[in-house]
Amino acid sequence: MKKISLIITLIFGALSVYAQGNASDTLSIDGVLNACINMRDAVAINDTFALHQSADELRLFNTIDFSGLRCKDDTITSLKGHLVFDENFADSLAINSDAYLRADEILRMSEELRGQNPDGSISTKTCFVKAHGSTKYTFRAKGYQELAVVAEAGGLVTMKIHVTNSAGLNERHDDTKDVDKGRPHRKTSFELPSNRSNTVELEIFNCGDNDISFVVISN
Repeated sequence: MKKISLIITLIFGALSVYAQGNASDTLSIDGVLNACINMRDAVAINDTFALHQSADELRLFNTIDFSGLRCKDDTITSLKGHLVFDENFADSLAINSDAYLRADEILRMSEELRGQNPDGSISTKTCFVKAHGSTKYTFRAKGYQELAVVAEAGGLVTMKIHVTNSAGLNERHDDTKDVDKGRPHRKTSFELPSNRSNTVELEIFNCGDNDISFVVISN
């Protein structure tokens, strides 16, 4: 009987540890992340119904433009011919593939409609990186930070994150898995000092053979 009780205790203990480990992987931006993944996958298989669904998902989350994300290099800014992770683009693409040719126009209109960023909302921005290249972005942040990146269909990316501030903070939060071959999407979270502004440098590496767009998601 004691052996049975011990086994039960060990099983529940293991389940508890497993649950805690899974909880640490759950982020507040996961809904938006999954909607972007669904959009990317719907495009890959030309599923117009799924495209409309992913657009509706993003509308429910009421995402806003990540206006504070600033590019630090000479990366090409035009997204013509690439996927824009935006509900209006998804709806347009479901109707007509010409949306790819109007990618910049659709994105500009969406950013104007989104307006100002209310506190607590989730920010997104579609960006671009050349084949086997990298691009750097910076933004200011305080406190708990969540970040995710989703590449368009066929894309494989790796993230490097460097955080500094005026008090001498110098931290890295780089990807550690499949860094050479990349992954279709990435996510991470980390704590920043909340008593001062911090500079977060986000570098995205394109591990694939084609130029790609990708979306950056932040809490």
